[in-house]
Amino acid sequence: MVEGPGCALYGEKLQARTAASKEGTSGHDFLVGHVYRGVETLGKELFMYFDQKALRVHFGMNGSMCINPNGSKGRNAALPVLEIRLTEDTVCFFEVTVEYRNAAESERKVRMMESLDVCSPKFSFLRAESEIKRHKTLMLCDVLLDQAVLPGVGNIIKNEALFDSGLHPAVKVCQLTDEHIHHLVKMTRDFTLLFYKCRKTGSPLHKHYKVYKRPTCAQCNGKITVCRLGENNRMTYFCCQCQKADPQLVNLSKLPTRNSLIGWAYGRRSCSNEDVAQKSEEEWTCMRCTLINKPSAEICDACLTSRPEDFYIEILDIKKG
Repeated sequence: MVEGPGCALYGEKLQARTAASKEGTSGHDFLVGHVYRGVETLGKELFMYFDQKALRVHFGMNGSMCINPNGSKGRNAALPVLEIRLTEDTVCFFEVTVEYRNAAESERKVRMMESLDVCSPKFSFLRAESEIKRHKTLMLCDVLLDQAVLPGVGNIIKNEALFDSGLHPAVKVCQLTDEHIHHLVKMTRDFTLLFYKCRKTGSPLHKHYKVYKRPTCAQCNGKITVCRLGENNRMTYFCCQCQKADPQLVNLSKLPTRNSLIGWAYGRRSCSNEDVAQKSEEEWTCMRCTLINKPSAEICDACLTSRPEDFYIEILDIKKG
């Protein structure tokens, strides 16, 4: 599933590549003749604005976006659900859901919710903590995935943030102290930034999983419990030894910390050699269509452009919200 960091990166790529196309028109019948005026993301939603209309895209489980594709199909051999032609660029969306919205209403929604968006530079810890506290009877595995509470959190972030917080996913919000909630929000934000940075640079995120899709816990080597849990029956991964069903047993000062990649995501320090992907492990981004390709691919899966010979990792500073 495309979680908040992936959606945010799609928005950044679209913004960068179509900045010169604002006087263009869309090739889709409903939008023909309307001036494209920008893109925004909110959690897992992407909004493209055309005059007073907005196009809302949700990437779901397997959705993807490609700018100026060389072929007519996506990486899973799927035909585009939507193709938009601007003055200088063609944008194709594969395996997504698309809705038309009023632009003003969409912009209001983004402004109202952006301080809860875990990927947003405007993220507010205080507001996020307050929003979580309002849902006293919800299990933590449900409240974290509620897009009205923390837009952008998906199943990977949920599982890893709960592990980092030392909390069992079935714990209810009403069982937590203010300190627990603050730490949970911080761990959710931290892992989101780690997720974003790995996707941005091509460093393999799976190297930093402690419980998600692992047979054993990366901390204690105990067996990982896998079950469907919560109101939405989502797949949940947790360690019964490291994650406590009674929050009073969680000593926040003694919880294990992530490796230095978290510091790297905040721009505080460089990664150690073990944190950075080796050359053979790096995913790489096509310079033509922006598709993120597998490390073993010598040509882009989407447009067949050759892999850059001098591929490098771009380090950006991300300030703490």
